Amino acid sequence: RQSAIAVKEALCDNPMLNLWVFGHSADYNENGMTEMREYYSPTMKDRPFAMGDMRSRCENRDGNAIVTSADRVKEQSDQPQANKLMIIFSDGSPSADRYRGIEAVKHTGKCVKHIEGRGWSVIQLGFGGAYEETVKRMFANYQMIDTEDMGNQTAKIIRKVLKI
Repeated sequence: RQSAIAVKEALCDNPMLNLWVFGHSADYNENGMTEMREYYSPTMKDRPFAMGDMRSRCENRDGNAIVTSADRVKEQSDQPQANKLMIIFSDGSPSADRYRGIEAVKHTGKCVKHIEGRGWSVIQLGFGGAYEETVKRMFANYQMIDTEDMGNQTAKIIRKVLKI
C-alpha cells in the first residue's frame, strides 16, 4: 500500500501521463470471482483519498486482473493509442480458488504477453514473499524490491523498460 501510494504521488502531477491505480482480490465475496477496485484515475474526482482504503483482502487471480486493468484503461483513456506502462506490485504468487501453482503462473505469464502484444510495457515489482524463480516465469521485466531503496530500484527498472 505504501509503495503504491508513493509511486502514485510521484507520478500523478506529471502532465505527460495519465495514471490509473487498480487493485484486485479474488474469492472475497464469491469463489471464482475476481473483484477489481479503482483507486485512482484521471476522471476520478469524487474520491480523492480512495488509495487510503487500499489493503490486502483475499486471494489474487493475477492474470485476469492484468487483462481487466488493461481493458479498463483502454475504455477510459482519451488517448488509447498512447504508450502504456503497467507496474504491478505483488508478492509474485498468483493464488485463488482453482488458480494456484504452476498453472496460475503460466496463465499470468500468458496474460502479460497478451497485453504486451497490445502495446503495453509491463513491470512487476516483487515484494515480501516473492520468489524470483516464480516471478521471472511470468514477467520479462521485473525487479525484486527492498522497500528501503524502493525509489531507486523502481526508477531503474522504469528507465530500462522505457529506454530513457
